[in-house]
Amino acid sequence: MVTPLADTRITPNHLTTLRLIVGLACAWAFAQGGYAMANLGAVLLVLSNFIDHTDGELARVSGKTSRLGHFYDLASDAFVTVLLFGGIGMGVAAGAPGQYAVPLPLSASALGWMAGVAVALIFFLRMRIEERVGKAGTTQARVGGFETEDVLYLMPLVTLFDGTRGFLIAAAIGAPLFALLVIVDYVRAMRRPLPAEMREELQPSAAAPVAPPARTAFTADADIERALDAIDVDALTREFKSQDAFVYLETFLPDAVTQPLIAAARAVTPNVNRNYLPGHKQGGSVSRHTLDEHAPFVAELYRSPALMRFLERLAGEKLLPSPQDDPHAYALYYYTRPGDHIGWHYDTSYYKGRRYTLLLGVVDQSSCLLEYRLHTRNPGVPQVDGAVAYPPGALVFFDGDKLHHRITPLGENEERISLTFEYVTDPRMGAWQRFISNMKDAVAYFGFRQVFRQLLGRTKR
Repeated sequence: MVTPLADTRITPNHLTTLRLIVGLACAWAFAQGGYAMANLGAVLLVLSNFIDHTDGELARVSGKTSRLGHFYDLASDAFVTVLLFGGIGMGVAAGAPGQYAVPLPLSASALGWMAGVAVALIFFLRMRIEERVGKAGTTQARVGGFETEDVLYLMPLVTLFDGTRGFLIAAAIGAPLFALLVIVDYVRAMRRPLPAEMREELQPSAAAPVAPPARTAFTADADIERALDAIDVDALTREFKSQDAFVYLETFLPDAVTQPLIAAARAVTPNVNRNYLPGHKQGGSVSRHTLDEHAPFVAELYRSPALMRFLERLAGEKLLPSPQDDPHAYALYYYTRPGDHIGWHYDTSYYKGRRYTLLLGVVDQSSCLLEYRLHTRNPGVPQVDGAVAYPPGALVFFDGDKLHHRITPLGENEERISLTFEYVTDPRMGAWQRFISNMKDAVAYFGFRQVFRQLLGRTKR
């Protein structure tokens, strides 16, 4: 069925999106409750699971494979399955009181989400096992060409004979038990020696560029102090406030700081994680975890007391470094291929307090512009549009939740590298917000391996 699509503009990600939409409709139907909606949900579930097989087939027959597509498929599977069990629980809870003689051990909704959370844990651990030992470590048992998860194709029989409630109870018991088995597999996989090819990948290559010697924080701090002597900080603070928490300086960092940054950016180029989100962004990035290993000067500059005092004067409040597990705390962004860009967006903060973004120019041999819109969230205040190109040493400082901005596409034979620092007023973040933030960073910026490997303590210190 998918072979005719191989030479068209349809990609595996399009089919994954179709599966996601049908899966959401399935969960919605189950959540409505009632015999008819449960049967509709079961039919949509079969259709969703069937479509789920098509994206992988299209990727294989067309060669349109990508790391992002693989993880998009996994994330969609997890999301749909979790919502499926939650929807079934809500639907059973919506049934008529007294419909069943035997009461449920917990509320039906609680049982559904219990199964859903167990499934989410299973997906996450299997993803970690696959990263550690490869796909062979997560191969499911097969009988007659069917895998374990294909038992869900029998769901129409369950709903046809009005067995949704019994299925819910079985899932609430079975999914956590299966999660325990996967936890055991995960522990075994983490203790297993890495395959030879992965050990070679994690070890630095002899031919890899060597990071520049780290300058001391004291030297970088003194350079920043000297740069600030030439700036009217009071006037700049007034400009920052009048522009709704935004300011631009074409010249800020002295050459003594800019040159080590350029050297650091070149040194970590082999570690760039490229990503592509259709209609929104294309480019590469390196997280703070990699910079800590290969370019420690960046971390020292990030924590410069002189720099932080300066930014606090602009912001008018106490600023703190982002937590150690935040890969966005400081990161390099690479625009190296024609069309690299990022569309209009806010730097949405998931922290309890405000998050301020500092952009520093590192390499700019391009026609790219930072285009911005001021006062977009101030009712009654006219919007102000602008655009700047920040060359090496330039500074842009703003409140990410207020500034609507984008980077225009890179042209042919151009290159642009920028550095971002993120500071917060309150480093606390809820568990759910942290999960969303990590998923966003993994998919759109640094890759699952960097983000989640760090969370589990596998990054070298």
